Amino acid sequence: LLTSRGKALCEELEVHYENFIDCYDWKEVLSPSIDPYSGMSSLQRVPERFAQLLRHGEGLLQRVYFTRHVFLKARPMFLNDQQYLKVLKGLMAKFPEFPEADKIPGYDLLTSRGKALCEELEVHYENFIDCYDWKEAALHLINEVGTQTSILSHDTNERLMGVWLDLMVMFVRLHLLVATIADRKTILAVYAKMYQYTKSLPEPNYIKVSKWMMMYDVPFRQIQEDFRAVNDQMGRALLSTMMPYLKTRTVSIMRKESALSITLKSEDLTRPAHDQFRHELTMTSRVFQWVVYGYLAVPGALAAPGAVDYLKAVLAESYLAPVFKDVTFPIYPEYDNLFTNYKSKTFSLAKQKKVVKDAAVSSVAEAHRKHHERRVYVRQEMEALLHLLEDRPALLGPKFPMIIAGLHLAKEEIFAHFRQQVEQPPEKLRKHYKPDDWKEKRISSLIYLIHKFTELINKHRAIIQMYHLEYMAVADALALQSLVDANFANAAGPNVTQLAQSIQSDLASCQSLLDNVQRGGAPEMNFRGLRASWLRMQALMSATGSSLITQHKALVSRFEVVAQHSLNVDGIDEQLEEFASLKQLYYFKESLFTSFDQSIVDGPDQPLHAMVYIHLLAQFPSNATEYWPEEREIIGTESVRIANESLTKVATRIATILHTMATEYIRNDYQISDSNAALPLLQKRKDYKPPKDYVPPAEPGSESAYRNRTILENLRLYERNAAQLCTALNSVLDLTVYDHNITPREYLRERIGTNLRTFMRKALPTGNVDAPIQRPSLLAMQFRIYIATLSFVENFVSLDMGDLIREVLIGESYVRSLGKSGHLNFITDPEIDPLDKETFLQQILQFYIDLVHKRILVPGVVYSPLRQGFVSKTVMPFQVEGYASVVELKALATLIGPYGLKAIDREVLKFIAAQVSGLKDSLTSNAPVLDVIQSAYYREARCLEEFKRLKDVDSFMNKSVQIGNALTMRQLLHQALHEVLQEEVPFIVNTVDAMFHEYQQNTFMHPDLVPVDSLAVDAGIDAGTADPYLKATLKKTTTDADKRIWDLLPVMYAASFATSSVWREAVYKPQIEGYLNNAHCLARCINDLIVCFGSITNPTSNEMDIIASLQKFVEVSSVILLRMARAKEDRRGPVDFPSVIVFLDKFMDNANLLTYDVLESCLPYALLRNMYKDIYEVKTQGKPVDPTFIDTAGY
Repeated sequence: LLTSRGKALCEELEVHYENFIDCYDWKEVLSPSIDPYSGMSSLQRVPERFAQLLRHGEGLLQRVYFTRHVFLKARPMFLNDQQYLKVLKGLMAKFPEFPEADKIPGYDLLTSRGKALCEELEVHYENFIDCYDWKEAALHLINEVGTQTSILSHDTNERLMGVWLDLMVMFVRLHLLVATIADRKTILAVYAKMYQYTKSLPEPNYIKVSKWMMMYDVPFRQIQEDFRAVNDQMGRALLSTMMPYLKTRTVSIMRKESALSITLKSEDLTRPAHDQFRHELTMTSRVFQWVVYGYLAVPGALAAPGAVDYLKAVLAESYLAPVFKDVTFPIYPEYDNLFTNYKSKTFSLAKQKKVVKDAAVSSVAEAHRKHHERRVYVRQEMEALLHLLEDRPALLGPKFPMIIAGLHLAKEEIFAHFRQQVEQPPEKLRKHYKPDDWKEKRISSLIYLIHKFTELINKHRAIIQMYHLEYMAVADALALQSLVDANFANAAGPNVTQLAQSIQSDLASCQSLLDNVQRGGAPEMNFRGLRASWLRMQALMSATGSSLITQHKALVSRFEVVAQHSLNVDGIDEQLEEFASLKQLYYFKESLFTSFDQSIVDGPDQPLHAMVYIHLLAQFPSNATEYWPEEREIIGTESVRIANESLTKVATRIATILHTMATEYIRNDYQISDSNAALPLLQKRKDYKPPKDYVPPAEPGSESAYRNRTILENLRLYERNAAQLCTALNSVLDLTVYDHNITPREYLRERIGTNLRTFMRKALPTGNVDAPIQRPSLLAMQFRIYIATLSFVENFVSLDMGDLIREVLIGESYVRSLGKSGHLNFITDPEIDPLDKETFLQQILQFYIDLVHKRILVPGVVYSPLRQGFVSKTVMPFQVEGYASVVELKALATLIGPYGLKAIDREVLKFIAAQVSGLKDSLTSNAPVLDVIQSAYYREARCLEEFKRLKDVDSFMNKSVQIGNALTMRQLLHQALHEVLQEEVPFIVNTVDAMFHEYQQNTFMHPDLVPVDSLAVDAGIDAGTADPYLKATLKKTTTDADKRIWDLLPVMYAASFATSSVWREAVYKPQIEGYLNNAHCLARCINDLIVCFGSITNPTSNEMDIIASLQKFVEVSSVILLRMARAKEDRRGPVDFPSVIVFLDKFMDNANLLTYDVLESCLPYALLRNMYKDIYEVKTQGKPVDPTFIDTAGY
């Protein structure tokens, strides 16, 4: 039964089993008297003990940091409540002892929440217990190794010395971090007292933990006592790092040694770079902490020659030392106190107090120069190295130690920069501190280089692994074979020899791993045992009384190389985590993203590296550990927020630059506009005087003048900045930040779209009451320039700007409620309102509604067929030709498209419908008179009598002129749309046109053909008698019972020739090919109304009935006009009779259902010809004619 589920049970129980293993190992570390390794001395257990303590120490730092965070950021309620503060004061009066309960004022307040307080504080209390246990074990191991080894030195047993000093530093950091928790004693006291109250038993660990807390209340005072036994050993170890450390801090030496360059010495291009100097470069941050914390822990070591000078050099590097994450330790107050108060029988530090002061001043006033010099060196060398290795990745194998050294130096400088940005120096040193000196504009370049090298290493890690695996299998194995000989075995003894042989056997296994890989396998590579054996071997060779470590330096050096090679095989991730991980920059996020804000604005290459900050955000959630898992949610949410804000800033910056560039280009283009070109001509006239407030426009090309060079220079800088930011955005297709998948370019797309919408809406208004919006042609020109500028983005970002522009234009001009082509619901449904949101179209629509309702009805505004648009007199403040001509409407069509024009068309149709209702009322009131006229129009006397009985004829005709204007405006809209579509999509337009002309015009709106008719109108094609939108609009104004009324429409229009002031005042002007009172627009009005109402009210769908109505108008009109021609002396007749006569010819031009023989039968062509001759004849009155003169009739 068990074996049937064997694999599943193993997977289910594995994690719990490993927990017990770790507990056992931890117990063994804390109980060194129990020897789990039979026959081994304590030094043989060094690797395991150091590994356990360092790993658990790191975990304790995280747990204590969590406690610090809780009590610093979100303090428990009882610590802020004034009532509890009095109780706590009484409880803590004799800490660590407790007063009697009845002597603590308000003690019941605590006991009432005893269980809750225990639960709230338990995790923090246990953190302190574990800190105490760890402190005991760590102190024991530090003293044990320090006293049982003959030497700990960088030159002899650097690996053993390194882990020993690392444990010392962790010991100090843990106590410093605990000391930053102001409420640490309160936590112990409240938990222990409530534990005793709730369980009636004293808390068993309270006495030892509280004593520990009291002893380390001032950490270094007790630490110096703890490390007194290893004072000399630690002093020698620290001093042994002096020469390597000082060497790695000098840029000139690093340049000379080609520390990060593989081209300076071309002969070494392919040689391995695992020399000691580059290894020492990877230890600089560790050595800094060893020295800073070490001499505070063992101040007696400063008596050694050169120790004080070494300390001074190290202290001059920085005024801060890292503790954990964003917690730092101010160095100088502690050293100032040490040099002032430390007492020793052998030497005095007080005499050398000036050393600390000088170092402190140097760390504030001069250290920034050294850091800047190192950052420049690292950036330059790493950039060159990156380009070379990207081109030749095979060099990654031999040059991997150099890369790791460079990554460490870059990371060290990055964290040093941000620590010093967050923490200012102590008050005494502030006078030497200048914040601007510590700013590093190109810190983003270092972050970028680390990111690119990490990507490169992960991409080609197989090259690195195979190179060092082969090195171990051949070169290292042969070298050790010659060094581990019989003489060494006799001198070393069985334990050391056995360890050396185990390392050799591990090297021998490398060949089989190589063969396996070459066969396509993926063997597990794990050399942790090899490195543990070497550390154990070092400890044994360094034991007290043994000189093996100093006698076999060549062997020690080779073993150290082997250990490093093994780490390059199975420890690449560990090294990247140690030397290249920047995830802890999260704790400096304010300063980090201040530098981000600077990087996207200026600098030669910083904008190119902007996206590396977003990559950092993706790493930040991995800061969370199992000791505080909730931190992952906190960091992840914050990272997503910052990512959104940062990408929005980048997109906004690019969009703002593009807008600035476009605005400047528009301004330059305006220099060559027609209005500016007129100025030089006007200035040549002697009588020209510009207005007082007139500002002359800029001359074309003035931006290139030397005095204006800053404008062009700024444009170049803007363009470079935008190009770099776009390149950076395009370098990241998508990225996962916590639980969000982010596509950076979408932020840019959204922002550019928003800017384009804003530009369209803001460019439209002019602020001028007479001309409230820009001319469409001018707006289209500006829009084309803006679009061309936006297309700049496509050179650097994989973004379809054409699709984005179309999306914006459709969004600004498409009214969803208008529906698709082929439907008439937008006409027939009164609930549909196209003005459903704030858009570019809404402003245009409002203007053109006002234009149709008011502006083209103003006297002086005339439709000119010759100019294909409405024109105004030159003296009028509003020039309608700038908005209601085919040229301008074509520009408008390119801006708002067919849907936008359809919305304007709907408003024009609504205006027509309103006026037609007035016509219907007039026809109804005059119906009896019109019936008589219709039957007796050949009888002159009777007609004259009936004409006098007609009412409101002028009102009727004025409304008709308004309808004619609206229909003409509608025809201009359709013509402009058709011409634009013919240019842009000719195949589609031609297809629609061919389909529309496949059948006879659908005069009576046959349902099967209405979709094609409406599609033709939407394409700007002249539908003639088949206009479905106009008919649907007019149908709402009439009923079947109104047929008799609308049959009188031709008679009413014919009778108006004799009764309306419109015709009395009608004067035809050849210059505009129209009447000054827009009477020529009546031709379209009369034809369209007769046709539409004839089709709507005709029950038989007989087109001959409509033709008969049109013929009736021509016939009655001709009779009346010829009768008036005989009586020219009648004062009530037209002012210019020829102008009235030619109207019938204009009407025939619009009446597609009639042929000219109808007019010829009523009005002889000879008469029309003579009328046109009278109109077009140039009357010179005997004066010579100037051939250059063009009479525009004031328009």
